[in-house]
Amino acid sequence: MNVVRHAARTLRREFMAGDLLTVFAALVLGVAAMTAVGTLVDRVTLALTASAAEVIGGDLGVQARAEPPAGFAEQARQRGLAIAHRVTFPSVLFHGESSLMATIKGVDGAHPLRGRLRVARDVAGLHAEDAGGPPAGEAYADPRLLAGLGVSIGDTIELGASHVRITRVLLSEPDASGGLMEMAPPLLVHRHDVAAAGLLGAGSRASYRLMFAGPPDAVDGMRQWLEPQLQPGQRLVGVEDAQQGLRAAFDRAGRFLALAALLAVLLAGVATALAANRFALHRIDTVAILRCLGARQRDILGSLALQLVLLAIPACALGIGLGMLAQVALVEALGNLVPARMPLPQATPMLAGAGIGLLILFGFGLPPLLRLRGVPPMRVLNRSFAALPATSLLAYVAALAATVALTVYATGDVQLAAWVLGGLAALAVIAAAAGAALLWLLGRVQARLRGAWRLGLAALTRRRGLAVVQLVGLSLSLCALLLLAVIGPGLLGQWRDRLPADTPNHFLLNVQRDQAQAVDQALRGLGVADPDLQPFGTGRLLAINGKPPQRAQVDEGDDGNDADRPVNFSWRHGFPPANTLLEGQYWDASSRADEASLEEGWARRYGMSIGDTLTLQLGEQERTFTVTSVRKADWDSFRVNFFVLLNAGAVGDAPYNLISSFHLPSGRTAALAPVARQFPNVSVLEIDAILERVREVIERVAQAVQLVMGFSLAAGVLVLLAALQATAGERRYDSAVLRTLGARHGQLRGAVLVEFGALGLLAAVLAVAAAALIGALVSRQLFELALAPPWVPLLAGGAGGVLLSLLAGWSGTRSILRTPPVLALRQG
Repeated sequence: MNVVRHAARTLRREFMAGDLLTVFAALVLGVAAMTAVGTLVDRVTLALTASAAEVIGGDLGVQARAEPPAGFAEQARQRGLAIAHRVTFPSVLFHGESSLMATIKGVDGAHPLRGRLRVARDVAGLHAEDAGGPPAGEAYADPRLLAGLGVSIGDTIELGASHVRITRVLLSEPDASGGLMEMAPPLLVHRHDVAAAGLLGAGSRASYRLMFAGPPDAVDGMRQWLEPQLQPGQRLVGVEDAQQGLRAAFDRAGRFLALAALLAVLLAGVATALAANRFALHRIDTVAILRCLGARQRDILGSLALQLVLLAIPACALGIGLGMLAQVALVEALGNLVPARMPLPQATPMLAGAGIGLLILFGFGLPPLLRLRGVPPMRVLNRSFAALPATSLLAYVAALAATVALTVYATGDVQLAAWVLGGLAALAVIAAAAGAALLWLLGRVQARLRGAWRLGLAALTRRRGLAVVQLVGLSLSLCALLLLAVIGPGLLGQWRDRLPADTPNHFLLNVQRDQAQAVDQALRGLGVADPDLQPFGTGRLLAINGKPPQRAQVDEGDDGNDADRPVNFSWRHGFPPANTLLEGQYWDASSRADEASLEEGWARRYGMSIGDTLTLQLGEQERTFTVTSVRKADWDSFRVNFFVLLNAGAVGDAPYNLISSFHLPSGRTAALAPVARQFPNVSVLEIDAILERVREVIERVAQAVQLVMGFSLAAGVLVLLAALQATAGERRYDSAVLRTLGARHGQLRGAVLVEFGALGLLAAVLAVAAAALIGALVSRQLFELALAPPWVPLLAGGAGGVLLSLLAGWSGTRSILRTPPVLALRQG
């Protein structure tokens, strides 16, 4: 036989019959979802890497809490590298009676070494130009700073003990955080003006950075020379530190997208396996006839395999095309979450998408065809058929492992794949065990039943293997659909709810202790329900467990020694809001013991646990506190949170000022002007723009996820239909026999409804429970959200699955009843 001609002719004839069309659609959806997400992740990663040097303002740098040694700059000059100095610190600016907290950045004329510093002579930014660092006596100001102080270009503002004149509006600069987490607006000045202002004395919170730029070999050599020279408090700054705010935002977006893509690929594999199994069952008689006519086994299998290849080529091409269109839509949906200058799509994600398509096809579609090797020519006279060979089972396992590995490679999220796929694998095992146990039980009781109940349950027990496969497919597809349609939106909603309408949008800083009552009354007069002024102290971390503090988590180029490190802390009697107690016991309000409560990240950084001690310098006193609790702080709440909390009953007379966060309706910041005039030392920081930016991130991620979920939901529906039709041929043959024996239409329809109702109900129970469990674990472990299972939508989805199962059974009986018994018996 001519294998190629036979494969092409058979494929053309069988494509629209249903099974191969299902396989084709599953391939298209799986390849499209993976290509879209993989291409987007690849483009963003390349863009972030390519622009990293521009973002940090150089190729390499040294950051420290004090001015880096002059020898570092001299060594860089000897290697032919350009250098630039910069110092950054928070400070309050004044203009008349107005004051505003700002981020002061003192630079020299060489700044920036990489990237572009964009300024304008007008507030609207219509005449933008590139510039270097400002000359001495001049400053470039963020537009928010101009509005907050009520000044214009050409005005002079107070900077410590000196004055600077604003000559340009600062539009963009390297090393900016993109506006996402930079709370105070920046002011760019010359380093000489910073020195003249007298703001860099002892106790200042300044951060110094020495940047280098030059040929790659020289930069690498400088890095190797610097690493052994670094002292405590000094660390290297490289391209890996760039765009951290953007990376964090995209990481969460990427996890949502990866979840949708992962489920789409898995569902495509399940749909392919079910459809291919049905396709193989329908080919049994054809293979037997070909064997009777002298066709060789290898030619028959070659023809069937070639049909899969001919099917895969257009499916992968169409999937890649749809995936590329989808990733363009994803870039548009994510908007300014992704870099403005995105590189062109690379071939690797497309090849990975096509590779996943081929793995799905041959891994899940070929094993059922291997069973056809054992079809004897006598099949034309009897109903014999080979059992599933061990090689087919191994092929399934290998295909699943390879698909998971390639999916993890494309999405870059091992944890997500482990939790989701582990949960679904457990569901498949439980569904198979539950199905086998239920069928055994039904086999014991169905003989005592009558009518449609007996016929329907007998159909299940007679085809136990197929019924178990059908149940597993139904459970997986319904669980995946619930994860996508209920758990996914629930996670996004939980993320949105972390920023409710009354989220604090103002911070009040530097309130002195003798001003506390007056400031509290002033804020309550503006409608602030609970100003919650909290003490804010700065001390020195002297020891942990009696030894110099050493970080358990050490940055590259840093020895982790934090001896004499400044530490911000607070104290209170009651447990703080926006915190969750993880370990230990929080002190009683009346306690006077030397107790401390640590935030989990800070505790992990120093490897501390319950019972450890930390020694702090609080003003003139040196105190040792015992750790009695570990908390998780909700930093997204925009409430005032601290890494170190002390028992208020044991602090004594430590120096401090007060800080508060509160909510005012948008646009009412001007109402705080009397407070600023009455207390000129107090700084008011408005963060409405930051909150809007965070909300925009959430909304854009939600739009992108919904787009990818469309592919996954389509794949889930496809699996559901494939699972429901898995035994259509067998039911058609059984119904024909029963009709020949005199069964009525109502009895046959009732039997099918019982069969599908039992399958659908068991699958729904398993899927709802699994979706709730997987959703809770994934939300807590990966998204750091506390999602309570939304039982009402889950149960509604489970009921919908049962109804869909019953609808499929009812629809199937209509076609069966329209088929003459003689024809059905011949086809069986």
